[in-house]
Amino acid sequence: MLNAPIILASWLLVGPPVPIFIATIIVILGFISILRRRFTHKTIALLSLMCLMVIQSIVIVLMIHFQVWQPIPHPHPNGTTAWLGHELFGLDFRLAEIGIPAAILVGAYIEFFRSRLNLSQAFPNLALCDQTDDLEISIKKLASEAKIECPNVCLVDSGAPYAFTIRIKRRYTIALSIGLLESFDGAEVEACLAHEIAHIKNRDFALRTFVTIARIALFAKVLSYFIETALYRTRELLADRTAVSLIGGSSPLISALTKLQEASCMYTAPTGNALCFLGAKQGIFELLSKHPNLSTRIRMLKEMDPP
Repeated sequence: MLNAPIILASWLLVGPPVPIFIATIIVILGFISILRRRFTHKTIALLSLMCLMVIQSIVIVLMIHFQVWQPIPHPHPNGTTAWLGHELFGLDFRLAEIGIPAAILVGAYIEFFRSRLNLSQAFPNLALCDQTDDLEISIKKLASEAKIECPNVCLVDSGAPYAFTIRIKRRYTIALSIGLLESFDGAEVEACLAHEIAHIKNRDFALRTFVTIARIALFAKVLSYFIETALYRTRELLADRTAVSLIGGSSPLISALTKLQEASCMYTAPTGNALCFLGAKQGIFELLSKHPNLSTRIRMLKEMDPP
């Protein structure tokens, strides 16, 4: 009876009870993911955790579907605990039958519909303008420095300062508001562009699409939500670090982040892979946010500067 709450809690987090070697891998990867400054290692660790959970669900569905194994409880001296374990395997099967097809449908929607929209269709409330020559020169220089295909650039007729990137027509487009160009100096605008270029260079869109699909497949597992938000925060910090390497210093990015934080109290920016979306949650509540808070980002950036 005492083991029943432990089994139930572990199922809610990870899934059905797993073999010892898999549990050991999960624990090791969990410790690796704590390395806050090694963003690539942390990404690999968190993705591995999510992949293990997805594979586990798929294997259970296949085994039960093809009658390789059936979650039929057998008499056991411990009584309730044994029955609970088998019931959770059966429940996981039923939930996976819902989550996995839903994830496939969402993936198909993103790939064959969402990514084919143009900017005006994706954001119908935005008024678009032509880019300036200076902006085009800056984006080409940064794309060349990052060794990626030069993305499209457009201006949004808005007084709110923001920048975001979206994948449309199978190409990346970086959108900057007129408010950002008017409020920021040239170095700060370049820092914003570098951050968005960094997302493209680091293949964050493909990674986020996969994580979103995996989280939908694991919708009943609490841990998948924490993994998703942790991955988003990790990739934002990595984009900041990559941006600094592209522009050669952290001061312009720190200044841009500070101005965006001040402007966020007055304006609401559109949804997207946006530099301007700054996490406001602190402490343990930051675990629920997809973006790190401003103090975390600035502290990391200052640590990159030579003493």
